[in-house]
Parts: sequence; structure tokens; C-alpha cells
Amino acid sequence: MNLFKEQIKEDIKIIQDNIKKNNPLIEKEEYAFNYWVLSKLYNIEEEIIEDNITEYSDYGIDCFVYFEESKDLYIIQNKYYSDETKLTKDYVQNDFLTRPMNMLLMNSYRRSQELQDIFNKYKDDSEFKIHLYLYVSNDLKDDSIIRLFEQYRAPVDKIKCYVDAEIFYLSDIKNVYFEDRKKEIKNFKCDFLTINDGTVLQINKENYGLPNLIEAKYIFTPVKVIYDIVKLAKEKEYSLFAENIREYLGNKGINAQIAKTLEDEEERANFFYYNNGITVICDKIDKEQSNNIRYNRRFVTYNPQIVNGCQSVNSIYAVLNKYNENELENKFKDTFVMVKLLVLDAENSEQTQLYQDIVRYNNSQNAITEKAFAANQQLFINMQVEFEKRGFLLAVKQSDNYKFKESKRFNEYRPILNKYEELFDLKFEKIENIIIPLEKLLQIFLAFDQNGYQAFVKKSQVLKQDSATNTTIIKFIKEKEYTINDLLNIYLLYLKAEKDKKNSEDQRTPIPFYLIGFLGSKFQYKSNKKCIEVLRYIFSDKNILESVYDLYTLITKLYKSQFFSIKGIDYNKMIKSPIDDSIFIQAYSTAKDIILKEKREIINRIEKMFNEN
Repeated sequence: MNLFKEQIKEDIKIIQDNIKKNNPLIEKEEYAFNYWVLSKLYNIEEEIIEDNITEYSDYGIDCFVYFEESKDLYIIQNKYYSDETKLTKDYVQNDFLTRPMNMLLMNSYRRSQELQDIFNKYKDDSEFKIHLYLYVSNDLKDDSIIRLFEQYRAPVDKIKCYVDAEIFYLSDIKNVYFEDRKKEIKNFKCDFLTINDGTVLQINKENYGLPNLIEAKYIFTPVKVIYDIVKLAKEKEYSLFAENIREYLGNKGINAQIAKTLEDEEERANFFYYNNGITVICDKIDKEQSNNIRYNRRFVTYNPQIVNGCQSVNSIYAVLNKYNENELENKFKDTFVMVKLLVLDAENSEQTQLYQDIVRYNNSQNAITEKAFAANQQLFINMQVEFEKRGFLLAVKQSDNYKFKESKRFNEYRPILNKYEELFDLKFEKIENIIIPLEKLLQIFLAFDQNGYQAFVKKSQVLKQDSATNTTIIKFIKEKEYTINDLLNIYLLYLKAEKDKKNSEDQRTPIPFYLIGFLGSKFQYKSNKKCIEVLRYIFSDKNILESVYDLYTLITKLYKSQFFSIKGIDYNKMIKSPIDDSIFIQAYSTAKDIILKEKREIINRIEKMFNEN
């Protein structure tokens, strides 16, 4: 069996163990695969996933995800197949690519009113995007099925929003999971056309002190040429974006504003003015005479890689792919884009770093975010080093999990884990127990600094560079002046709550993010000095920690029951709802009255510490 498939099976088993008491369907692997896709590929917190799953045997739709900020709706079908089961063309054509959209268009989809409402609200919004995504857990690829997706056309006569369709086989899923795009060793060449030499800027590297540069050209090229290049690359199975840090939406999305400009007959002539252009690095450039009547100069590029402009390129392709060849020539003959062509010295030892920097700086204002750039942030690298000194391995990237399991010896960390096991009543028995996912760690910090609700619903934003959520977390880490020991203690407190939740009767309480958030709320408006003093007092003694922990465990239970009593909302909807401060205050007061006297005395002592000057 494929090693990555084994990883999925392991992940599914963990999901099943965590959820089984609350949803009997989770025992079916094909149903649990929905949880896996939503949590691992879309960063949806497991506890709030259930409402996103329509039904595991629903014709054409298993689940959906809507990102309000970007106006992206993902309609998802998952096929958890054995290595021998092959997806059929009939199913793809007559079910997946047809039925979901037809039902939504007829306003007759009943498995999720939320999904139908989202569709009804935005279907005529040109900035709204619908993505029909099919995930298949094997690599039995069928060219005829792949062509169906490539040829898919949205019902533009019935809606105004953008719709695309993509299929992800196991190898594609792995690429998304690890966000590692490996360069394919393939020879590929393509032509960038322009009208005359006057639109070409030749740069002499000696004159400008650019030793790594072999050749650089700026050319004014039609968008139709870009479309043809992408089409040719697809036919040759060549990845134009193989060296990009992170392709725009996994190379599957479209930028609404770009599309809007291209589709507007009056505006498309201004496309050049609105667009930042495309940057291409290649092995070689040949200038040749073109046999094209209109575009009489061509630049032949060898093994080109698009390092900036991924949004533009994919959007150009998506829009122009709606038209036939004759229409393209007529409608887009005066629509141009600027292309920067670079040839770098591949033999130079500095070339690799230069390449990476070019990618980084060219994409600094684009949607290239999350784990790729997070992995390069010195802050997290430093934290990784310091966490390991304390016996824990901070996994900054998905691939770190594999690296740690292969390269680290658990017995090396065993001696320094004892004190944490004793204080938090935890057991670290294997290497997996001491690996801390960066994403989870940042969620916990978000809960402590803001609240548990934010940690649940903003998971997809915690690693998104320069997002409001990411900025908030980074500010918390840098400005609160907590040490690595302090941050590790907060994480381990969460881990303790996770363990107790798993072992509880309902497997829902204590609510770990809420517990951390309710505790953190006491620190939010205090000075750094006071926060550090109180936090270290809480973790200074097992008896003190247990008193605090028992109080906040009880608070989460009371909050849940009172929330339901007052608002009539169940657990799944409650954790998607903002924190009600009045219910929290009441739950805190009630819990304090209930807990044992000796524990109440410790809580009173902590409150007094907060109030002291």
C-alpha cells in the first residue's frame, strides 16, 4: 500500500476514536474520509465539521466548505476507494459534474439548507466562485475522466458566478497535504509572441552588476499566447508552476477581479494597466522570427517556470477556455500582459537561494501564504529549537512529522519528560506524543489571547501570513513576554484537557479551546508583569494547577448546559457561535461556589494576585 495512503488510514483511525460516541456513521471509513479531507486539506476544526457534511451517500455532494472572506464555495465529493477500485466515467459525467449544480439551480437541495442558501445568495455575484472538487484515494487515473474535468463548462446562462471542476487523485492529494511541489524532469519549450522588437527590453548584466543573470527580457504579449502556453503545458503534462512556493489555490483557483476585467469587452483592453504582470525563469531563450502575421517576433523559452503571476495565468486560462478558437482571436487580439523572462546561472552556487528569493519577493503581495512562508519565519524556527531542548518537537511543516519519526530517537527525550508527565498527569510513550503541530499550537495561543470560539472558526487563518488572525497570534507571542516554558505550559494544559475530553462520557467536555480561552480571559487586560507572575504561579505546583484546571473544566460544562438552556442551541452550533460573556460570568460564579473549599481558596488567592498593584 502507498505510504501516504497508510498515513490517511492512521489519521482516520484517530478521527474515529475521537468522534465515535457522537456520530455512529464515523465507524465507516468512507464517511470518516470526509472528516479527513475537511480537516487536513481545508483546515476545518474537527469539532465543527459535522455541519459541513451533507451525507456520505449523497449523489454528487459529500460535504462543502465556504470561505466568506474570499467568496469561495467548495462543493466536495470524496471517494475512499481501495487500490483496485476505479472511478467510472459515467459517475463523473452524470452525477458529480451534473447533479449537484442542477439541484442547487432548481432550489431543491435538501440535505443542507445552509449550502442551498449560500448558493442562492451568491450565484449571480461575479466575485463568487464555486469549485466542484472530487477527491479519489487511489491513483487509478483515467484520461477520459481527466478530459471531462478539463472540458467542464459552467451553466453561464443560469448564473453569473464562476464555476470550475477539478479531480484530485491520491498523488494530487499528497501534494496538497504536504504543499511540496517537486520539479518534474521534463523538457518543455514554448513561444512567447510579441509584435516587434520595440517592446523588448534587453538588459546587459555587466552594466548593472548582476552576475547571476544571463539574460533578461520584458515583452508585451497577448493573453491568448498565455492561454496557449498553459494549454500546451497541460497536454504535455508539464507543470509551469513546479518551482513556485505555493500555487494560487493549489493552481485551481481564479481571481475574480482578473476574470471580471477579461470578460468585460470594454475593459479587457485595459488589462495591461491593471495587472502586475508575469515573471518567468527558464533555462534558455531563443529569439526567432515568427510566422504569425500579427505577432512577428517570438521568444522560445526552454523549461519555463512561472514564479509570479500564478493568479493571472490561471485566471487567463479559465476565462479564455470558455471560448472557441475563432472567438479567442477576435475578442482578445488587443488584450496584453507584461512578461518578464529571466535566465539565471544554473552553475552558480548562489543561484538556488536567489531563485527562492525571487519567488518570495515576487509573491509578497499575492495569496501565497500559510505553511510555506510560515516554515521560513525565523520566529518559528527559533521556537522549534527551544521546544526540542524541553523534550518536544515543533512540526513547522507537514513533512516535519515524517522527518521527526525517521530521524529522532524517542529515548533521547525520555529523561526530560518526566516532570511534565507528573505536573499535567500526561503520558508521553512514543515519538508521536511529543510532536506539536505548529497550526494547533497557534490555535491554542489564539484561544488564550482571544477566546475558544476564535480558535475553532479561525483555524484556516492562523498560518495565513499577514492575516488579522496570524498578526494577532504573532503579536501575542512577541509582546506578551511569555517565555518558551510559559508557552509550553499553556499547550500542555490544552493537551490535558484533550485527554480528559477523550476519556469523558460524552467526549465533548471539557471543551479544550473554551477552557484555555476562559482562563486566558483573566489575563487579557493585565500588565505583562502581572500576567507572567500569575501564570507561573498556576504552573508552579500540581495542587494549584489541578485546582485551576478543575474550576475551568467545570466552567466549560456549565457554559455548555446554560447556553443550550438559554438559547436552545446544540453543541455543534454552540462552538460556531461567539462567546456569550454573560453566560460565561454566570458559569464562572456557579463553578466557584461548587468547587471544594481548599480549591476555592487557591482561586481566591489567584484573583487577589491579579488585583494587587
